[in-house]
Amino acid sequence: MRLRRRRATELAAVGSGQSRVYRGERLAPALMLAPSVVILLALVIGPFVFLIDTALHRQNLFQTTPPRYVGADNFYYLFISTKFQVALVRMLVFAVTALAAEFVLGFVLAAWVHRLRDLPGMAIVRTLLTTPILVAPIVAAVMWRFMYQPDFGVINYILGLVGIPKPGWLSDPDIALFAIIAIDVWQWTPFVFLIVLAGMYAIPRSLYEAAELDGTSLWRQITHLTIPLLKRVLVIVLLLRLIDLLRAFEVIVATTQGGPGDASYTLPVLVWETAFVNFQMGDAAAASLVLLVIVTIVITLLIRAISRQGVVGQGRR
Repeated sequence: MRLRRRRATELAAVGSGQSRVYRGERLAPALMLAPSVVILLALVIGPFVFLIDTALHRQNLFQTTPPRYVGADNFYYLFISTKFQVALVRMLVFAVTALAAEFVLGFVLAAWVHRLRDLPGMAIVRTLLTTPILVAPIVAAVMWRFMYQPDFGVINYILGLVGIPKPGWLSDPDIALFAIIAIDVWQWTPFVFLIVLAGMYAIPRSLYEAAELDGTSLWRQITHLTIPLLKRVLVIVLLLRLIDLLRAFEVIVATTQGGPGDASYTLPVLVWETAFVNFQMGDAAAASLVLLVIVTIVITLLIRAISRQGVVGQGRR
């Protein structure tokens, strides 16, 4: 009888020890991640709460009196402002046009390089095509501003040699925004090209060889083989570039500062002008929150639309 009790006690002790070890193993990862999570929350939640508080107050950067609480007035005056409406339209035009151009050019370049990948010197071609990504956006903007210069810019110089009238690329309201879009397309098309090309290299070559043996044309290979197999890669590129384009700032400020007039006046430029030219921090905070909400809504709707097509997560089981 005593032996049975001792055996039961030993088994209970062993079970209790194993339970404590199991709980410790489960808690260990959470404890190790806790400091990072706390720091991340402090760096994200804290500034976000401060931004909301600033947006609810009338505040000038140099005022000596305490900020005055105005509730949603900053948002109301923002929405009825003509500047905001123009900036929103310009931002959407800039983002959609640049995204379409970068997407098409990047895919075409990737398909061309992938098809000619066995030719000598293609490694050099790939390197040259990706060079613009290495240039800082502000440097690229300043470089292109000099190239667009009406009198001694290299672009107008070449146009003059062939007898074409020299436009004012950054001073003509009709073409200024598209001139800036061209800068963004030049710099970020290689990003699309690089990711799409990597996805194409992941497709087995045997699939293309089988398609060629069946007499499939190049166009049908791209539309029925390459694009379906690259859907997830294309979605990732689309989302990354759209997020970046909706908050494009450096290239616009460094070239036109939103001008001429309001030809290239986008929402990020409105935030910058309100905060650091007019020093109205409350209005700028409200505009920043609106920009954040717009980007979030656009990306959420896009992800939902793509999910309905079965693209996102299609590889899961």
